[in-house]
Amino acid sequence: MKQLFTIIAVLIAMQMTAHSQETGYYNGTDGKTGEELKSSLYDIIKDHKSYDYSLASTVFIESDQDPDNEDNVILVYTGRSHPNDDYGSGGDYINREHVWAKSHGNLDEDPPEGSDFHNLKPADASVNMDKSNLDFDNGGEQHDEATGCYYDSDSWEPRDEVKGDIARIIFYMATRYEGENGEEDLQVVDEVDTYPNPEHGKLSTLLEWNEQDPPDEFERNRNNVIFDWQQNRNPFVDNPNWVNKIWGDGQAEPVIFDDISITNEEINSEDAIEISANIQSTAGDINSASIKWGTSYEDLNNEISMSADGSTYTGVIPVQPEDETVYYKIVASDGTNNDESVTYNYTIPATFDGELVTIYDIQGQQEISPMADQIQDSDGTEELNYGEVSTTGVVTASFGGMFFIQDGEGPWNGIMVYENKFIPQIGDSIVLTGLVKEYYNMTEMVEISGYYHIASDVPLPEPTVISTGGAEEQYEGILVEVIDAECTDDDWQDYNNYDMWSVNDGSGELKIHNSSVYKYNPTEGEIYTVTGPLNYDYGEYKIELRNEDDVTPFQDETAPELISAYPNEETEIKVNFSEEVEKTSAENTANYTIDGEIEVTEAKRRLLEKTQVLLTVTEMTEGESYSLTVSGVKDDSGNTMEETTLEFSYDPDGIAEFIRKGSFRISPNPFDEKTTIRISAKKSSKGKMKVYTTDGRNVQSQIISLKRGANKFTLNTRNMKAGTYFLVLELNGELAFRKMIKK
Repeated sequence: MKQLFTIIAVLIAMQMTAHSQETGYYNGTDGKTGEELKSSLYDIIKDHKSYDYSLASTVFIESDQDPDNEDNVILVYTGRSHPNDDYGSGGDYINREHVWAKSHGNLDEDPPEGSDFHNLKPADASVNMDKSNLDFDNGGEQHDEATGCYYDSDSWEPRDEVKGDIARIIFYMATRYEGENGEEDLQVVDEVDTYPNPEHGKLSTLLEWNEQDPPDEFERNRNNVIFDWQQNRNPFVDNPNWVNKIWGDGQAEPVIFDDISITNEEINSEDAIEISANIQSTAGDINSASIKWGTSYEDLNNEISMSADGSTYTGVIPVQPEDETVYYKIVASDGTNNDESVTYNYTIPATFDGELVTIYDIQGQQEISPMADQIQDSDGTEELNYGEVSTTGVVTASFGGMFFIQDGEGPWNGIMVYENKFIPQIGDSIVLTGLVKEYYNMTEMVEISGYYHIASDVPLPEPTVISTGGAEEQYEGILVEVIDAECTDDDWQDYNNYDMWSVNDGSGELKIHNSSVYKYNPTEGEIYTVTGPLNYDYGEYKIELRNEDDVTPFQDETAPELISAYPNEETEIKVNFSEEVEKTSAENTANYTIDGEIEVTEAKRRLLEKTQVLLTVTEMTEGESYSLTVSGVKDDSGNTMEETTLEFSYDPDGIAEFIRKGSFRISPNPFDEKTTIRISAKKSSKGKMKVYTTDGRNVQSQIISLKRGANKFTLNTRNMKAGTYFLVLELNGELAFRKMIKK
């Protein structure tokens, strides 16, 4: 058993997170031009991780940060440094500007097109209103506020410092969105006034701007930050030459680099790093290849020759200290043609030498974490003294601005981390150092000062199954799952619901949050199994949705079963199934046979009570016993029942032998937490009273003893979900039914 404040001493090498241009990210693109190159880049950058449009303001804090003031962002058209939290409409507030205008196509603000962070920039609100949805081109009158910008009735010219940035964003959008999977098919065209078509111009001007204003450190940092969030890059920031190869007259170089990789199994400060690549030329043999490297993007002054084994070339970058980021590119020549690869980088991991506290001990198996001790101020008010700890776990959910980690399965082993600087991926195993905080009784880690990546794609712990009414403190922060819960409120888009919908499995209501990364449109009354981390804020628990796998609509894989059959009269038999049955198979008389030379002449499924079928038969004999065999009847999901035989007898009095006519009553009906069953019996007898859902599930059952005269039974219905039920009274093989409604 885990003990409180268990301390584990560790000495392990882990990578402190750093923005990176993954080695080999663009493998497979060299030697291509035009649509072939564009298609290869699309395959690399498509299917990125999408977020809410509103989160762009959080991304801007790093992606567009003023290098001289970390609390400010640089506004794209004015170039003004402005506080990064000052958003609003009009005036000098910040707007989230869609560089590829929303109205050029149908982008709106929905993911992926409308919330793609590569396309969003912070902009002065009043300037953004004037820029509107204009195409991009040179010329026009100077803008009064954004004095480096010019505009007229059909075009906008940004300031010189961001002309290339704007062009490369437009080229990114035209590459990322190709009309697949219901997305827009965006095209760059050599004209202006392209609204409302999914087009943007002006191509010839944008090509000039890409050459005129190459990527700088600000733009490269932005690309790296957005990659951390979306897991895709703007390829034209990494290699602006691709723009001309796709939309201009650029030709493919004869020298081709492919399969660039780091061959070391691990990167650490004790080993040199071996870089491998396949290098060939369409114009002859490669006669030289080397690696240029350095510790900054702009300073690749070191050069190492690569050795060849056929077309595979390898070179070794010497040992570097911890926390160092190494930038490198490969250059090669076939004697006539010289070329170079994209610049990649890697970071030497730091060594974490410290003490780890388990999440279980941070949670402390109590409402307030023992790591956040309550202390009393001199004036008598209580404050929380937040303690700094290091802990480890696997990332079970990541929403941008917050993520969840878990160490093992079961209660007390998960915690939420409130942090927007480090954006891990699900399955990352990490070590964190930060403060433990209780935010309105939600234990969380904040102010992360150390973040170390151990491994990726680590298996997640199995979700803990809970009831919808069983969300409690011990489950906060861990993966949970509620099974077969009915949606009781699907209006998550209502302003007062805050993107949440509700489910109930009969034990109480639980909120499901359509998060910043995934939204599901439920249907009220439908049954769902829902998985995700359990969060607690604003005084209520909720499951945070991560992806499409977190919500599974009820899938019926159970075939109908024959429950009962009894005659209503000498030529009619009522057949009851365990769930609603499909009309065609239920009304096929060939699916029903009765012995004793009784023929089934008609089968009719009840209009409202679709679990019942009325059989019209040839005349039965009073007191005679019969066997009914049913086969081939299906439910609406296509599940076919097994052949089943049921014995019954025809007694015109039926259950009337035991109870007085009309005396089997439910009061109140509809009911809420309980209801009373009243039966006036003709004689003493024993039997069963069962409650079934409309799909045939038995939710309550009890044995009853009737005494002669008035009888009263109370049903506790508190945990029953709202809806329609059937109460079945069974006495000596005879059945009586009553409909029940739970409010």
